[in-house]
Amino acid sequence: MVRVHQEQSQRLRDPDWDAGPDYAAPSVDSFRADRERADDARVLNVLRSLTEPSDVVVDVGAGAGRFAIPLARYVAEVVAIEPSATMRAALQHDAERAGVSNLRVVPHRWDDLADVRGDVVFASHVVYPLVEIEPFLLHLDTAASRWAAVLVFEAPPLAWLFPFWPAVHGEARRPPPHLPQVLEVLAELGLGPPGVDMVDVEPFELGPPDEARSKLRRRLSVAPGSAADARLGQAMAELLDARSGVLVPRTEQPIRVGIVRWRPSGAGVG
Repeated sequence: MVRVHQEQSQRLRDPDWDAGPDYAAPSVDSFRADRERADDARVLNVLRSLTEPSDVVVDVGAGAGRFAIPLARYVAEVVAIEPSATMRAALQHDAERAGVSNLRVVPHRWDDLADVRGDVVFASHVVYPLVEIEPFLLHLDTAASRWAAVLVFEAPPLAWLFPFWPAVHGEARRPPPHLPQVLEVLAELGLGPPGVDMVDVEPFELGPPDEARSKLRRRLSVAPGSAADARLGQAMAELLDARSGVLVPRTEQPIRVGIVRWRPSGAGVG
């Protein structure tokens, strides 16, 4: 699924499209801790239920601190693994502004680290592009002493943007792995049995029209001024709703995130 998904992205991208040196940079604000979204609070409550005050928590792919910063207020230490320099800069800035001093930022990819351990180790929305997900999940398992967890969409990620693909590129979007596939892999690896908490979430606001168009160009690899960009403009008028000047995807199905947790294979029961 991952290879098919990525092949489609490469094949349909505008020849003049340039994502820039840090693909994560335009998404920083979506991964900050001060977004004040009710669904973030619901996810945080589930994550907090796995922790104890003396815990070291490892957030793999911490982004700009959406969960790492608030969790640090309830545990002994949070280790934030984040390879993007832009995300790390926002994370460190926001942690200092919030007066959080028990958060350690590690500027590496998870698969390059062999000696990071925690009582609770979790990864939020980072499994979708992994061609080899098995080593990633096993790494989470061996790094955790009490709980390992992944946050993953029940439906394909960004499914609420899938209608844009036939409108802009002329074919249906091929989905990446999501919750059902993660559960299958965990079963194949003999990890678990997992528990799953489902949390309703809202689609990301795309912002005012110009900002929304920029975000959609990035998601669909569309270059400004291209023929695909003209089709994108028409699709935006048909597929987005305006709420107080902010555009949001029109959705009919609820969007849910599964928080999949399991006791590591080396942990005791209790």
